[in-house]
Amino acid sequence: MKKLLFLCFTLLLCAAPVFAQTFSFQGFEVDNSSWDVFTGLHATRVASGTNGVISKTGSFHAEAAGSGVGGTQASSAATNWGGYSFVPGCAATACAVGGVFPAAGYLTSVDIYLNLSATSTNDTRFDFTSAINQPSGAHRRDFVFNGGFYNDTDGTGSGPRFVFSASNNAGRANSFPKNPGREPFAITATGWYTFQHKFYDNGSGVLVVELSIINSSGTTLKTWTLSDATDIIGSTVGGNRYGWFANNEFSFLAIDNATTIKVSTVSPYAFLADEQVTIARSKHSASKGDIHSNGGIYFQRGDPNTYYGNLFAMSTIKIDKEIKIDGDATA
Repeated sequence: MKKLLFLCFTLLLCAAPVFAQTFSFQGFEVDNSSWDVFTGLHATRVASGTNGVISKTGSFHAEAAGSGVGGTQASSAATNWGGYSFVPGCAATACAVGGVFPAAGYLTSVDIYLNLSATSTNDTRFDFTSAINQPSGAHRRDFVFNGGFYNDTDGTGSGPRFVFSASNNAGRANSFPKNPGREPFAITATGWYTFQHKFYDNGSGVLVVELSIINSSGTTLKTWTLSDATDIIGSTVGGNRYGWFANNEFSFLAIDNATTIKVSTVSPYAFLADEQVTIARSKHSASKGDIHSNGGIYFQRGDPNTYYGNLFAMSTIKIDKEIKIDGDATA
């Protein structure tokens, strides 16, 4: 196989990519952990087929019990997303103190089964929120999917459908799924849908949250964007808090695959599936990047320099004199 020779690192290094690290996942195949941490707000693990619902994945899912009466509000199942402020098991302000917002943000999501046959009562609602903490560990703000079942006729459609919008409030007194100022969106097919929250820095230190509904084919159907200028990351905004069906007027909502993902930045890198990567007479002192080689890596002697990055080679790594590596080397 042909060897690869790089004389210029500016050709090798690219814009920093990101990778996703799953902090918590609950598919209810074994238990209902992380959905059993708040008294009276537990999700109930059930077998696929229970109440006519086939699990989104696997052989089990869970149910979030509600009032079963349209117009009668009820607080329902909640989760700590594996731990407040990314502290495993944390479900209280005290253990979330000092929570740090991940540099590249994070995602929370849960699959919810929307059943157009679940009720015939117009304006039967549910609210699902994913909240964020302050650095002190105290609650900062909610980001809420406001949803409801409707069978009337108006600007959102006609006949049986779910209508959703997004806001920072839950409950009938403070939100309305059909609010024309919040881009209401209708869903007219029964099935599993992913309700995702994406938390990230707008580039100036202000929190932005995108709330998206994704169908079972992976297509994003609708996204709402919420942001408040006072939500300053590191000052008023810390780590994650809860996921919560703050209101559930259905007899139950089937849920599956609750996930929390930390998005992390990594150094630029080149993955070179060849015999050897040779770095010849490189002139740099501040470049960064991880190098992955299916063969070896060879830093030839050149002008004194330091390379900042991690090295991984399936064969050997050879580093000549006057070259320093600031990073881990694995061969």
